[in-house]
Amino acid sequence: MGARLPIGVLSAAAIPYSKGADVRIIDQRTDDDWVDWIEQYIDDKTVCVGITCMTGSQIKYALEVSKYVKDTYPHIPIIWGGVHATLMSEQTLVNPYIDMIIRKEGDHTFYEVYDALKNKKSLDGIRGLWYKREGQIFKNPDRPFIKDLDELPELPYSLLEMEKYTTVNFEHGGKSVDFVSSRGCPSNCSFCYNQFFNDCRWRSFSAIETVRRLKNVVKTYNIKSVFFQDDNFCVNIPRLKDICKGIIREKLNIKWGTLGLRVDTAKMMDKEVLDLMEKSGCMNVDIGVESGSQTILNMIDKNIKAKDVLGVNEKLSKYPFIIKYTFIVGFPGETDDDIKKSIKLANDLVKGNKNAYTLFLIYTPYPGTPLFEKAVDLGFVPPDKLEEWSKFNYDNWATEFPSWHSKSHIRKLVSISFTSFFANKNVMYKLNNKWVRFLFRIYLPIAQFRFKHNFHFMPLDSMIGRRLID
Repeated sequence: MGARLPIGVLSAAAIPYSKGADVRIIDQRTDDDWVDWIEQYIDDKTVCVGITCMTGSQIKYALEVSKYVKDTYPHIPIIWGGVHATLMSEQTLVNPYIDMIIRKEGDHTFYEVYDALKNKKSLDGIRGLWYKREGQIFKNPDRPFIKDLDELPELPYSLLEMEKYTTVNFEHGGKSVDFVSSRGCPSNCSFCYNQFFNDCRWRSFSAIETVRRLKNVVKTYNIKSVFFQDDNFCVNIPRLKDICKGIIREKLNIKWGTLGLRVDTAKMMDKEVLDLMEKSGCMNVDIGVESGSQTILNMIDKNIKAKDVLGVNEKLSKYPFIIKYTFIVGFPGETDDDIKKSIKLANDLVKGNKNAYTLFLIYTPYPGTPLFEKAVDLGFVPPDKLEEWSKFNYDNWATEFPSWHSKSHIRKLVSISFTSFFANKNVMYKLNNKWVRFLFRIYLPIAQFRFKHNFHFMPLDSMIGRRLID
């Protein structure tokens, strides 16, 4: 797998770039010599440095850049945006290497901040901005969400070296790209950042505009595979049908997939929309099941029935789509019986659909989510400073921070998560490296046995594998 496109950075850059600003993007994942790039890009005309990151290891690298810029060019304002800066605004802003944060949707806010700094105007009236002045934090009101996404300029892909990015492997050797056609999600799952970050609101580009922008990217960069990175791409079925028809009409000749399909939406899909998805090139859909236990589904406000998942799976089995069903283990209050129900459902899904595979993740108590406080009440001790959040990743937080899990249960959760990824050959479309694919084939039968039989005694394989990955 290669680096995914930095959609958040491109979105922040779009308006300033469209208005003539000299915008440069540095991606630490693809630019090993990022210090040299900073030295080349920053001059006496530089207005600001903007950084975006999510909760977890991205914070470590974002702080490295912030510290370098602040130590070397102390007069240049450093602005953070993205999910973590929004969820933990004050704790982020007190860091000495950060001057401002942009909360929630940053398209217009970032441009207004840039314009104010460039023209030495006041920051006081800029909605969505928190900033420091003489050691004091000023909190401007949040900005209303953009109602019509069609008004936004196209993403400035030209600012990136597109050949450095890859997304999926639908077309072996073909170029691929991430694409976002909507924002937010109308659901209120209690483990998800969406409630706080997007206020459970879903907004989209129109189908016509989505297809037009998609066509530009596909033709300009000779794209063969597209992954719709929307939180909930399929929520509006008539719009989905129009997008599929547009892809067919424009003869884009692409293969595509999406992470944004819910069980309740899939339940409502009829043959017409599924046929259109297939004809337009759909190869993969990701569906969040989360748990096979109805007790857990109710507790996390998933608003689906476990029994409906099998019906959806049977319907989708008639199509060639690779279906990734994602589950989560380790929820507060979850029992061994709940976990067994999830594993049974996962095995039943794979048995009922030759194109399905399941992936288990460990529940992560992200700040700002409704379930976060319950995790804290049970014994989770969250980081108390920005630097500590850099150690907080979904695959290692339980081993790094005090929680309600015993050490033996953590080892079991880690083994379930690890073996689930390697237990089905259908996952191989996400693996581009030939050596990784080779090792995958070797480990496949071991992972299948462990996962299928819920046998996680002495999980040395997952422990060694995680260390190699780290």
